[in-house]
Amino acid sequence: MSLVWVNGELVDKAAARVSPFDHGFLYGDGVWEPLRVFGGRLFRPADHLSELFNAAEMLDISVPHTPAELTAAIEATVRANHRTDGYIRVIVSRGPGTIGPDPRKIDPQVFIIAEEYQPFPAELYGHGLHAVVAPSQLHIFNPSHMGRTLNQLHVVRAKQHALQSGCLEAVFYYTDNGVAGCTEGQLLIVRDRKVRWLYGGDYVAGDTAAGLASGLGYETTRDFARPEDLLSADEVLLAGTSCGVIGIARLEGRDIGTGTEGPVTRAVREAYHKLTRGNDPPHGTLPNGGGE
Repeated sequence: MSLVWVNGELVDKAAARVSPFDHGFLYGDGVWEPLRVFGGRLFRPADHLSELFNAAEMLDISVPHTPAELTAAIEATVRANHRTDGYIRVIVSRGPGTIGPDPRKIDPQVFIIAEEYQPFPAELYGHGLHAVVAPSQLHIFNPSHMGRTLNQLHVVRAKQHALQSGCLEAVFYYTDNGVAGCTEGQLLIVRDRKVRWLYGGDYVAGDTAAGLASGLGYETTRDFARPEDLLSADEVLLAGTSCGVIGIARLEGRDIGTGTEGPVTRAVREAYHKLTRGNDPPHGTLPNGGGE
């Protein structure tokens, strides 16, 4: 049985309900943030909740709990589901109102889910992903593209396009032809042993990966990138709350670097694994390509 935290109450996920008049359901009017738990401990919860509150502020949604209260609720949900490792999603919806878009006099609703979610097979860690370019471009001033809102149709369509193309990941470009990120996280570009952490995407995961790269002795900068920068890179790595660290080896059928995961990606992933799981073997290092 999996339990979901719904406005202060833990209920079986099969019994969890959202009103058909909830504006998160009707209009995608809400926000969410992912977290991870490793060894029974939340990973960077304060930073993740800061991202959640920033996204809610962007939509002028008042989160009905403090960060400390949400942290306690997340920990209670994790314990109730007996999870020492897993994926967490905190959702804040505008709440149930009228059938129209008027957002006044609506009480926000909060949901917390603690589940397993791993978007990529363990055997691909150490080899790298094949990716395509998403069919629609993102607009830097579109709220749905600026933060994790409940309107994520562009992500769903991009994932569909990737799967239909025989890939598991899609890269987003902005309308000005800049690189915006991936469906599962943040992109970092490696060239001449320098790591460029791109704007857009999963901030906490990107910040973690960039910090680890810096700790390993690589020069690291926060930067913008053009599409051509991806294909001319020595390596491109994806850092995500859901997936950890994994390389992107091919884009639109063209090799990035050697066409397989590179040494910088591998080093950052091993450092990430040590940070979050200690000395357990990371993805791609177990016999027969096994994972965790």
